[in-house]
Amino acid sequence: MATVSYPKQALKLKGNQIRVPLGNTCKRWFSLDCFYIPMPSNLEFLSVKELRILPRNRCFYWEGCL
Repeated sequence: MATVSYPKQALKLKGNQIRVPLGNTCKRWFSLDCFYIPMPSNLEFLSVKELRILPRNRCFYWEGCL
């Protein structure tokens, strides 16, 4: 597994959640075009420049780069 990065241009804030898009292949195979991550209350969406998804210890962690 590898780290995946999303620039801010690809992310959208819907209510209190960040919408993370998936590619056309995922949409075709799984009928899933995006997933949502809850927005932390201590961060502002305007200050986020990048979102990284890190696979570690059989789990996925995400971090927002400011």
